[in-house]
Amino acid sequence: MKNTALTDTHIKLGAKMVPFAGYNMPVQYN
Repeated sequence: MKNTALTDTHIKLGAKMVPFAGYNMPVQYN
């Protein structure tokens, strides 16, 4: 899985990451 430049930021903000089109993408925030 590839990560975008903002992956770490999304995770720090509580994002649930899921695979989409070969990338880890955020879909929901806590």
